[in-house]
Amino acid sequence: MKKTHFLPLALFISFLPVFTGDAYGKDNRENVAEVSVLRFGAKPDDGKDDTEALRKAAEYCRTHPGTTLVIPKGIYRLKDKDAERLEKEVMTGKMGQNPEPTIFTPYYPYVRGLDFEGAENVTVRADGAVLMCEGWMEPVSLIGCSNFRLEGLTIDYLRKPFSQGTIVEVTPESMLVQFRDDHKLTDETPLPRLMIWDSKKSGVFRDAIYFPEHRLEGDNLVRFMAGIPEYLEGEQLAVPHSFHFRPAIYIGDSEGVTLENVTIHSQPGMGITGFDSKDITILGLNVCPAEGYSFSTNTDATHFACCEGSLVFDQCFFKAQGDDATNVHGYYHDIASVSEDGWLCLELRAPTFTHSQIADVPRIGDTVEITRISTLIPEMTATVTDVEHEEKSTSVRIRIDKNLPENWQDCYVFNISKLPSLDFGRSIVWGNLARAVLSKTRNVSIHDNIFQGCTGTAIHVGAESWWKEAGHGVNVSITDNVIVNCGDGGAQFGAAGIAVVIDAPDTENTILHDGIEISRNIIKGCPGHGGCGIAVRNARNVKIHDNTVERCAESISTYSTENISIR
Repeated sequence: MKKTHFLPLALFISFLPVFTGDAYGKDNRENVAEVSVLRFGAKPDDGKDDTEALRKAAEYCRTHPGTTLVIPKGIYRLKDKDAERLEKEVMTGKMGQNPEPTIFTPYYPYVRGLDFEGAENVTVRADGAVLMCEGWMEPVSLIGCSNFRLEGLTIDYLRKPFSQGTIVEVTPESMLVQFRDDHKLTDETPLPRLMIWDSKKSGVFRDAIYFPEHRLEGDNLVRFMAGIPEYLEGEQLAVPHSFHFRPAIYIGDSEGVTLENVTIHSQPGMGITGFDSKDITILGLNVCPAEGYSFSTNTDATHFACCEGSLVFDQCFFKAQGDDATNVHGYYHDIASVSEDGWLCLELRAPTFTHSQIADVPRIGDTVEITRISTLIPEMTATVTDVEHEEKSTSVRIRIDKNLPENWQDCYVFNISKLPSLDFGRSIVWGNLARAVLSKTRNVSIHDNIFQGCTGTAIHVGAESWWKEAGHGVNVSITDNVIVNCGDGGAQFGAAGIAVVIDAPDTENTILHDGIEISRNIIKGCPGHGGCGIAVRNARNVKIHDNTVERCAESISTYSTENISIR
């Protein structure tokens, strides 16, 4: 009997673009689950503007739930006239030496590069694809998305939002820097901060220099009137041209977002910002310098506020960003007024408002803590029964199911329903400015990481009253981490490795954190820095055991604690 051969199903599926489309994989069928950006006219590596085609592809995803969008390997140009105009206005000094107070304000207009707002059950498979942005924008916008997955995409800028150069001369009073020709620097170009890579430490130099006095000496040669150690001659220096702006990826009002093997090389702001979202998973994220550069994002690599559910980082890599690797928190709102019929007017009087620049609006049924400002200790909890918020208003009105304490003017309102669990594991943070992990949430596990050369404390658990970033740690486990050469440029209470503390006006007898385990960590402080390896304050039910601390003046420092075990 003659044997019949059938084409394997997987192989048949792989040939579908040939059978049903054109030579570029264009799919002519309707309602297919998988489409390529080639279908919309985008072609990698051809040097042409791909913006219109990529935006059509994003729009297709928005209107076709269940789509898998394929972005083949290669470089795609993503540009926008309004984004380029903003970049030009910043770089020509129209917004002064610090553009942040202009471009990072509530509801400031901005450009979305690829807008996936409202997409459901969408996967973007972009292994090896690079979005090369031109103009300051939010390259990927995920607002109101559910079950969205982004794989393999790289985000970078043709013109980096910073200038990098080499320190060619160091004198006792100044340094001379030869900048690359990425930007033509003028007297109007904003140079708000200097960051220096310190090869001796293998991280950013301990002292960032803000708004340095300087003069141009021709051909992108700049002399800064700032004294630095002589050994830094020959090192790389970066000047971000702004601090905060929109992130490379924004996750807002979304649920079930997964980012896998995504790379962010630069951004005039943060790498990823999450706000008002639930269940975010970040696998194999790389926030690191582009080839030939020494610095990555201008500010935080990632930042999550007012989220819920779970927040997971696994096998991620962060290097040389301008602030924390991640910061997870809620917000302390001031009570501006209370009406006779029980409405509370809440205002967020934070230095930069929310990090998404839209209001943090509670929901009916949320649980809030009425927290004493001086100590950050909750005075009572209550349930939100009514909410009023006008579009683009920075204040919000709520009613709760209990009467406020008599001293309500001395209290914050903090929504504890918007706090995610945090699992930060098996990741590397290398040589950034500030902290690595900044945690102000509950049910936290920080484990099996390597932190190297951070200027701040590697792991910082603690609410911050001044920044209005809430709240205190509950059920926090910090285990099996390796921390080397951290904390020489602004350690929390002197802690090079781990700090469990609060920042409030009155911490003398405040007990706030509850249920802290710090175990099996290896901490090696910066030579000559002193300080301590672990600082724990204002906490109860603390277990500290089997840690190794070297090159610190003190291994463990404790203050205002209850039921603490150290061995």
